[in-house]
Amino acid sequence: MLRIEFVVAILFLAIGPLRVIPVFHAVTRAADWRYRLRAAAYATLFAAAMIAVVALVGVRTIENWRVSAAALEVAIGVLLLHASLASLSALNPAHAKAVEGAMAPTDKATPSAAALAYSPLAAPTIVTPTGVVTIVFFLLLAHDDRPLTLAIYVALVAMLVVDFVGMLLAGPIVRFVRITTLEIIGWLFAAMQAALAIEALLGGLNKAGFGGH
Repeated sequence: MLRIEFVVAILFLAIGPLRVIPVFHAVTRAADWRYRLRAAAYATLFAAAMIAVVALVGVRTIENWRVSAAALEVAIGVLLLHASLASLSALNPAHAKAVEGAMAPTDKATPSAAALAYSPLAAPTIVTPTGVVTIVFFLLLAHDDRPLTLAIYVALVAMLVVDFVGMLLAGPIVRFVRITTLEIIGWLFAAMQAALAIEALLGGLNKAGFGGH
């Protein structure tokens, strides 16, 4: 059975503030408070809209394919394990490109807060392929459990609120905690995500009849 604490842990790793704070600080470090507030608000709203649309379409599509719960759990395990290994070895290419672009000096005019919020903040920093697909799979696994489905939606909203607060406090966090510390924390959480991925993978294989007796 899908546990809400497992869902919250994965959501924190997939769409949580550890990814968002360094990028937001990099792209807004020279901006004033009003610009940062608008960028953070727009990024949160854009990310929420993207997740809602993709989740709705994804859930309906996979429901029509009648994919089994065991297959979904195995898929979650594989995706999370891949994301964990990628995090432990290097940044996701799209995420790395966003950070590089943000840190590089440029003579171009400052983009509008909405444009910056859409990319690179909402996508690919907050909304990642692994995060969106995992959300879809979680909603499918909880489809017949209304309390669990509601809890997943609440967790999603809470995570976006945490991201919003993290963006607003990105400056003080980076100054006092430092980027390197955030990266180390990210590696530790990636290792935990790998363990959760293996748990999901084994659970799915067991449901499919491959477990030991």
